[in-house]
Amino acid sequence: MLVDEFFQTTAQATTQVDLIEGFRATMLSLGFDRVHYFGYPNAMTRGPSTEVTLFTMIPPEWFEHYDAEQYEKIDPLSEHVIQSHVPFEWDKVIGTMELTRRQKRLIKEIREASLHDGVTVPIHGPFGQVNGVSYMRSSAQGVTARDLHIGRVLAVQFHQAYTALDETAGADAGSPLTKRERDVLLRLVEGLNNAVAGERLGISEHSVKFHLQNVCKKLGVNSRVAAVVKAIRLGLIVP
Repeated sequence: MLVDEFFQTTAQATTQVDLIEGFRATMLSLGFDRVHYFGYPNAMTRGPSTEVTLFTMIPPEWFEHYDAEQYEKIDPLSEHVIQSHVPFEWDKVIGTMELTRRQKRLIKEIREASLHDGVTVPIHGPFGQVNGVSYMRSSAQGVTARDLHIGRVLAVQFHQAYTALDETAGADAGSPLTKRERDVLLRLVEGLNNAVAGERLGISEHSVKFHLQNVCKKLGVNSRVAAVVKAIRLGLIVP
């Protein structure tokens, strides 16, 4: 019944805000009060450092601490998302790894931040990009087979509906990218900064920034990473 109700919610949602609210409420009914939806847009050099958050219910203080400690460079769970094609429980994955001292510290701090019963559903796209939905509880209760199964169905349905709304927005915008704008985005997919991207393309760093501003305006996003994510989703660039 829970799944059927959420499928109805996704069918009726006309904006991503409506969809996110419906997903949040559905996950809460399963007992998961923390949800994190993210993507790795860099299909050529995918890795933890390329993650972009699409929406999250994790307290911002945790991300500030995570970034300050540069944990993205050593996070074993992030690397597992890229490698795995099936949902996984954080504790079970961690239990199979030989962790460094810093990784053990990270896991300890994850629990101290009240992020328990963590499950991640990796979702691999057609051009190598990877999205994922993680859901957690603020108090440990244990993950059941039902949590894994229903969580996976809900996460995949949410991702598909979110992407469909992105595609609708792109179609409505009626503002295709120019060849130069696509070239700039493709250099970003390679992990290049603005200066190096400009050198590769034979244009100035200022010109790269100008093209990026235009791309962000056309796609309705506010960062270069988000622009790459959306352009790949809409099929405007193929890494």
